[in-house]
Amino acid sequence: MKIKQYLGHDMRDAMRQVRMDLGPDAVLLSTRTLATGVEISAAVDAQALARALPAVPAAAALAQLSVPPAPPAPVRPPAGSGEHQAMSEELRTLRLMLERQLGALAWNDFTRREPLRARVLGELTELGLARDVALAVLGDLPAELNAEQAQHLHLDLVARRIATCEAPLAEGGILALVGAAASGRTSVLAKLALRWLLEHGAESLAIATIDDEHIGAAAQARALADLLGVRSFCFADMAGFNTALDELAKFECLLIDTPGLSALPSTQALAAELRAALPAMRSMLTLPASTQADVLDDTLRRAAGYAPLCCTITRCDEALNFGAVLSALMRTQLPVALISDGPRIPEDLRVARAGQLVARAAELARLGSYRVDEELLAQRYGGEVHAAA
Repeated sequence: MKIKQYLGHDMRDAMRQVRMDLGPDAVLLSTRTLATGVEISAAVDAQALARALPAVPAAAALAQLSVPPAPPAPVRPPAGSGEHQAMSEELRTLRLMLERQLGALAWNDFTRREPLRARVLGELTELGLARDVALAVLGDLPAELNAEQAQHLHLDLVARRIATCEAPLAEGGILALVGAAASGRTSVLAKLALRWLLEHGAESLAIATIDDEHIGAAAQARALADLLGVRSFCFADMAGFNTALDELAKFECLLIDTPGLSALPSTQALAAELRAALPAMRSMLTLPASTQADVLDDTLRRAAGYAPLCCTITRCDEALNFGAVLSALMRTQLPVALISDGPRIPEDLRVARAGQLVARAAELARLGSYRVDEELLAQRYGGEVHAAA
């Protein structure tokens, strides 16, 4: 298709003509301000773009261009701030449109050159993995990827990037359960407590709760301890906790339920005081698989004061996909010790296996309704695929 020029009274009018004539797939090549208005040069396919830039190879142009290649002619100062703001918005819109179109061209070129890698990126995106994590996995693929490898190797690579460890209560000790509100801390504590009780007896186990913010926290802890037949201690703050250290030291296993992580300074203060009072204490973070990525990232930042040794992935039975929690684990390399995937105590708590976790994520993606399309993949990876290939 030939390159066409459109003359409008202003940028908005010229772009409206381009969309009406060439549709949403038009590629904007240049803009020029004339005495009579604004002129836009546009084409509807990559071949037209290549003809417009005869001295530059098409692939290089796609990699280098992020703004219209032809600089605009000098523009007279706008009459007022309102007109200047409108022009700035129009230029930003033009830039975004051009970058989107160039990203689409780059993605289309990538799918032609590397169809197997493009398919892998699509499947990683359907898993729910974050953009940076998916690209990192893509970079782990062998240079000569074959069709058989493209079916399963990327899932193996995801599993290899997830660290696992043994449950931290194999030989007793002090374990603090840390997590956001409603993350499943108390449920995991109950499952761990019952497992210890069944293997070692009730006399060696105690449950301590430090929480004066959550309504009913003390009553819930007492009810759990009464149900299990073990000792329970409830403290409003560290002052009360410190007075009971000698008595707590008598138990072979001590489980501590901490308040939900928050942005308040008291969260970090309690973490520092607990670690100072109990140097041998270990912490385990609860990460709900059903939580959004930004909430998980915030939870990990707030938990830093506790220096968690490992984590338990909770609420797996409520999650539509595991992409957010897998991305967080792959970025931080925080080991996964346990998987909690139901309300039953203690049956719905099992040792974490990276391969099984990824296989379950893939099954959720297969059964789910979320499917990516080429437009989404182009917007997400169009600017990166040449470097990743």
